[in-house]
Amino acid sequence: MNIHSKKHVKMIDLKFNRKINKPIKEVWKFVIEDFDKGHLWATGTTSCRKGESHEDFDRVCETETGILMDTITKVDKENHTLEFSVKGLPFFVRSVVSTWKLNKISDTQTEIILGPRITVKPVIGTLAQIPMKMALKKLYPGLLDDLVVYVETGKPSPRKQQETEVHRKNKR
Repeated sequence: MNIHSKKHVKMIDLKFNRKINKPIKEVWKFVIEDFDKGHLWATGTTSCRKGESHEDFDRVCETETGILMDTITKVDKENHTLEFSVKGLPFFVRSVVSTWKLNKISDTQTEIILGPRITVKPVIGTLAQIPMKMALKKLYPGLLDDLVVYVETGKPSPRKQQETEVHRKNKR
């Protein structure tokens, strides 16, 4: 038995992409300047705010599944890449880094590639990988559709608008 061998790290690394009919400069501005405004466009996110000075987070979002706290770990303006770590996930998740990368398609079109890199804890995290991966594969395409509609039109997607209306009616 080799006591120096590394434990096999279980990781989920997913990528999703969409084309946005806006120049890369406009999309990048949205990604950076509106980082704390995900609640305006993302279905399943009911509120977001900037992290306060006493907090160790750049953004705090309330979602259908709980409160998520995001810390920006990398901003690469030249390569149009944003990375942030996410806290507030289930106990079997060791770490999450979400990457948003933009690529210029043309003067009027941009490709966005985003997705999480999730490291899970042994045993329970390993067992949870398959259902977690399936859930993420359902979540991210809709999230990207919401983002594209918002960036292109300045308005929430029909799906987000419907969610907002349901929340409004439930508060009455």
